[in-house]
Amino acid sequence: MIRKIALRADYLVRGSEDAHNHAMILYLLGTELVTLGVDLSPILLRELIMGASRRKRGYTEYLQHLGDVRSLAIHSGNDFMSEVLQRSRRYQFDEVVALLTDVAPQRRIYHTEELESRHPTQDYVPLGVRKSMARRADEGAIESLMLEQDPSVIYNLLNNPRTVEHVVVKMASLRPTSAEVLEEIGAHPKWSTRYSIKKSLAFNPYSPPRMVHSLLPTLLMQDLMEVTLSTIIHPDVRAGAKRFIILRISEMSDREREQFSERYEKTLKRIFLQTG
Repeated sequence: MIRKIALRADYLVRGSEDAHNHAMILYLLGTELVTLGVDLSPILLRELIMGASRRKRGYTEYLQHLGDVRSLAIHSGNDFMSEVLQRSRRYQFDEVVALLTDVAPQRRIYHTEELESRHPTQDYVPLGVRKSMARRADEGAIESLMLEQDPSVIYNLLNNPRTVEHVVVKMASLRPTSAEVLEEIGAHPKWSTRYSIKKSLAFNPYSPPRMVHSLLPTLLMQDLMEVTLSTIIHPDVRAGAKRFIILRISEMSDREREQFSERYEKTLKRIFLQTG
């Protein structure tokens, strides 16, 4: 049965390469989960997560869609996804539980003054004007909107063909910022696949943990270690990064494990002494 589910995961990932549509990919996944039922759905989700961690072709790109659990629940049903979460807890699939659990970010914006102090005039420009500015082929307008906090403006900005990667990295690294803005970046089909942007989102304490859990399997080992040792990132995210470190070490050959341990001995001691 596990082998059959692994084949279903491969089928979904291959199908997503042709779909190129976030909504369609989630529809197909939701349909597949309902077909499998509550007992087997956690196994499929874990297979997708592990495939991304192991760098299987297409899995890293596919996993970005799993961060949008709300939309997935539209196709499979909230009650169904709640039952899948309970089953995942029973199976002790911590990676799946983390992905399905909605946890507040480590840090949140409580006062608009925090934002106004950075860009005093931004909030006084009408929303419609800012949305229009975000569509312009004007680098100056793009730069001026990097601090924007309305997701609809960010959506237009991310889809502007003149927007470049270093601008999006700055947006993903911005602190303080809203979880909604970071979710917009994390869900974008183009920018969410860039490693520099995934890393920026993962290290931002304002990022929603559930979104970051969909990024962790795609991070390099060195970045996972940095996440684990960070004092500003959500504890759930740090614990998730540690799980993937342990997983990858367990899948190394004896020689690879020995070399890795020698190279990162001090870091590994810090990880396992400080985090338990």
